[in-house]
Amino acid sequence: MSIPANVAPDTTGPDFSSLGHDVVEVAEQQVSVSGTLPAAIRGTLFRNGPGLFKRGGRTKRTLLDGDGVVQRLAIADGQARYTRKFVATPKLAKERAADRFLSPTWTSKAPGLLTNIGQHLKSQAGVTVYDVGGKIYALDEVAPGYELDPQTLETLGPVSLELPDDDAGPKAHARRLATSGDWLFASTRMGRDGMLIDIVRRRQDGSTAATPTVRAPRMTYVHDFVATEKYALFVLHAAHLHGLRYMMGLSAFTECLEWRPSQGNLIMLVELATGQSRVLEAPAAWVWHLANGYEADGRFIADFVGYDNPGHFLGEHAQLAAIMLGRAGDTGSAGTMRRYAIDLTSWKLTEEILDQSNFDFCSVDPRASGLAHRRIFATHHAALGILHSGIAAIDTVSGQCDAFDFGPSVNAGEPVFIADPNKFDAGGWLITQTYDARTDESGFAMFEADHVSHGPIASIALPSRMSMSFHGQWVAA
Repeated sequence: MSIPANVAPDTTGPDFSSLGHDVVEVAEQQVSVSGTLPAAIRGTLFRNGPGLFKRGGRTKRTLLDGDGVVQRLAIADGQARYTRKFVATPKLAKERAADRFLSPTWTSKAPGLLTNIGQHLKSQAGVTVYDVGGKIYALDEVAPGYELDPQTLETLGPVSLELPDDDAGPKAHARRLATSGDWLFASTRMGRDGMLIDIVRRRQDGSTAATPTVRAPRMTYVHDFVATEKYALFVLHAAHLHGLRYMMGLSAFTECLEWRPSQGNLIMLVELATGQSRVLEAPAAWVWHLANGYEADGRFIADFVGYDNPGHFLGEHAQLAAIMLGRAGDTGSAGTMRRYAIDLTSWKLTEEILDQSNFDFCSVDPRASGLAHRRIFATHHAALGILHSGIAAIDTVSGQCDAFDFGPSVNAGEPVFIADPNKFDAGGWLITQTYDARTDESGFAMFEADHVSHGPIASIALPSRMSMSFHGQWVAA
């Protein structure tokens, strides 16, 4: 894989349907590097995402839905070694033996009406992967998560996050706070009494502390949250859940979400120590990912990507479903970079658009998690939809967007920040996964975080195609 040129994106978009094809496991091997990997980079990138979409003549409904496959890219001395392995969940084992899908998942029903009644979703462990105190966790929107061997990626067994009801409704996204080093895990439990939100803090010494359960004013889908040492912020979308239709097994979970922008969003700020919460109104916006949250000058600030119209995900012709059929589908509106600012005295919320372009998979330097940040890293594309062909660094003070585009045939994944060990509070690199639909090749590209528009300083070729891997974490050696 050669280092691509910085070319303008094609607004029509190529055929990325191969991202919804099954991938194979890869035994550990050295992989080829073009360009130069900085000598200071020593550590491991872990990434997680769906990698198995088809069984017994059936295909998952969306690109987001498949059995989890974790990648391990170890970098040292300018060289790279790569491994890829499916998370060995009980669901995967049973369906491999039967050679057909047996369980409903969050965007896809299982064969047979009776199978879907009650919607007993099974974990695919295919969304995020985190190093929690030296242990590697693969998490999903459904319990349980699974622990993996950090060297071999062998599945060691289920993990307990110590959330209520045996982690019945865990969120795939967790937050590590830079100041304390604590991890925050959250869950949303739905039932006759509405939706309950729980948060558990896991301290560095292994002890845990639970925030008192909070009752949400709306039952909806929550994917991500942000937190500081004192507060956690949740976005309750203007998306109505048709719960009865879902529990009767008539539709998959995501098909039971109806976008109702007239309702607006509800923003819930929870005090971690007491569980006391404030609910504030905001304009309707679909939010997959929040970059970071922090407190400054008596305000809580949360930066995120918001969609006025989530047509890429919700609706009969949504892009993420249409791509499984080889079609372009509805892309909805742009995912613009936005900011919530909550005055902690008057409890007034304002929303500001930081950049009108199209972004998602946003994050910050992990050393700023829960603290003030200046730059946000994200995927980027001039056209609409969520299949982006570039990455960007947005300066929240100057407003400058430092971006690079790989070209119309390439899909670029979440850029993961790698801190420069020689610079305590600044400096580093970004690594993003790429898939080129023209050549059917996957790889990784490395950038200097301060000079994204200069293009990749190195690229790493993979031995076979990889599907759309969602999220990753860099673990320094």
